[in-house]
Amino acid sequence: MGELLDQIDSPDDLKKLPAEQLKPLAEEIRRFILDSVSKTGGHLASGLGVVELTLALHYAFDFKQDKLLWDVGHQCYAHKIITGRKDDFKRLRQADGISGFPNPAESVYDRFIVGHAGTSIPTAVGMAIGQAQQKKKDKIVVLIGDASIVNGVSFEALNNLGLVKRQLLIVLNDNSMAIDATEGAVAKYFSKVRLSQTYEDLRKTTTNILEHMPVIGKGVEEAIERIKKGIRMVLPASQLFESLNVPYFGPVDGHDVGSLVKLFNAVGHLDHTAILHVYTKKGKGFSPADKDPRKFHSTGPFEINGDTAESSSVASGCTFTDVFGEHLVKLAEKDDRIVAITSAMSGGTGLDEFSKRFGDRFFDVGIAESAAVDIAAGLAGSGLKPVVCIYSTFLQRSYDQIFQEVSLQNLPVVFCIDRAGVVGADGPTHHGLMDIGFLRMMPNVVLIAPANAIEMKLALEFALSQQKCVCLRYPRDIVPSAEFEMAACKKPFELGKSVVVRRHKDSAIAIIAYGSLLTEALKAAEVLTEDGIEVDLINARFAVPVDKKIVSFLKKSKGMITIEDHDVACGFGSAVLEMAAAAFPGGIKKPIVTLGVPNRYIKQNSRRAQLMDVGINADNIAQTVREILKVKSAKRKTKKHKTAE
Repeated sequence: MGELLDQIDSPDDLKKLPAEQLKPLAEEIRRFILDSVSKTGGHLASGLGVVELTLALHYAFDFKQDKLLWDVGHQCYAHKIITGRKDDFKRLRQADGISGFPNPAESVYDRFIVGHAGTSIPTAVGMAIGQAQQKKKDKIVVLIGDASIVNGVSFEALNNLGLVKRQLLIVLNDNSMAIDATEGAVAKYFSKVRLSQTYEDLRKTTTNILEHMPVIGKGVEEAIERIKKGIRMVLPASQLFESLNVPYFGPVDGHDVGSLVKLFNAVGHLDHTAILHVYTKKGKGFSPADKDPRKFHSTGPFEINGDTAESSSVASGCTFTDVFGEHLVKLAEKDDRIVAITSAMSGGTGLDEFSKRFGDRFFDVGIAESAAVDIAAGLAGSGLKPVVCIYSTFLQRSYDQIFQEVSLQNLPVVFCIDRAGVVGADGPTHHGLMDIGFLRMMPNVVLIAPANAIEMKLALEFALSQQKCVCLRYPRDIVPSAEFEMAACKKPFELGKSVVVRRHKDSAIAIIAYGSLLTEALKAAEVLTEDGIEVDLINARFAVPVDKKIVSFLKKSKGMITIEDHDVACGFGSAVLEMAAAAFPGGIKKPIVTLGVPNRYIKQNSRRAQLMDVGINADNIAQTVREILKVKSAKRKTKKHKTAE
């Protein structure tokens, strides 16, 4: 690991080191993070940028008692390493390993599970009020990125800092990047201040703060005024926060670990809220991540070769996201009313090429999903065709706007919901398991899911042709190979119409698949055929409206199974059950089994392993059919999968 890092198993060990050894320790930690992530995959660039900042915080505070709140949590690798978890990095983000985010189940040093942006300041306000009411003196520190602080919830919390009548330190980590380059007026404001600063300016700022910092309880406001007068560029940088009556210090160098320790010791004694603005470099210490921090925001395993890195991941192929991005560009070439909106995720949502080709029709609003939806509503109301591209887990943050500004107004906004279903190593904070549930209860909203590449294109064409809101969901996965592109899937989408993939006059069970899991259902159907069991297989395509003809398959079979990559509560299967209940007022006499994700949080693992764990794979689908029919599995050798038409 490293001579110094070998000595560190807790923050108490860290504090035994003289301050001058923190800088070489930071380099050892960087090498450790780089080596670990190259083997397991994980978030890299952000973590490399906050190593000195993390060491200085733990050196100055006691976070076993004090509270450290992260925003966003993917920056926490150095924090985990020095809080007793460095040996666990062998299984970072893997089954039964440690999470890539803070997790209180792992350590007393983690206060919240943090996977979404904008949460730290409001939770800190609540903690500070709670500590004050209980007469506790534990210090509270927030570490928030420049992209997270522009989130609406962050600004709401800044507006409520007046509720806090005690110590609360907000450390603004300014690296000019979210996952993509940070957008918006506030980002440009920070950038202007950043570009006006030289390294010498940062050093002078640090010295001035330390020289004028008041002793506890004496002359705080006076000292802040003296600090501002002594620093040439600080007033423009402070106006944003001091207009909200929040004392501001900085900007300072976020990699000068010795000065950071002194600053944290000084501002940590303030008896009220304050902001310390620090500059860091995302990807620091590793040239590929430094040059392309977006690429190395979250990465799979890779080979390190000096100052270069090559992917060592065996997974390859065209993804649903790739197909979406390519086809949207083709459709936009033909229709100049198509515009695209995302929330700091242009690369992740497949919009890079669109943004290059149609810059005046592309809008990245930063980490502000609610604003993205309202802007889309305005665009739709003006006669354009907005396509809003947001991960399922982040779309949840804009629920009210979808209801009030899109559904209620009956506006034709297209939501392209990436990372639907289980997502793999990011775990519970990032699974997309709730979108069907919270969207299907809204009037004027259509829900569709493509099964493969052909359907991805057809679904997008259908969505853009409608005069109402259409939500199109798809997973973080490779599209099924050509052998699964069944003839039925080549039919254009028709509102509320499913397509029959397999039908047999002696069918025992009807299998209804929604979205990409049609492939698993097809594999199960072929396995069952080899066992002498025939099934009907229907590609639902729509969760709203559900095709009413689906009930007719229940009438002619001994039961029905629905399959979806979504929570079983309120999902597609629930919609089918509701429809069946209405069709059989005397009661449903045949079994309907809904296969989906159980109503619990799914731990990190590979996506394939997660699907197997929750039982929505081919083997479990086939076994469920046998259980309904009360037959045993035939003993046979595994055969190569047959092509389906």
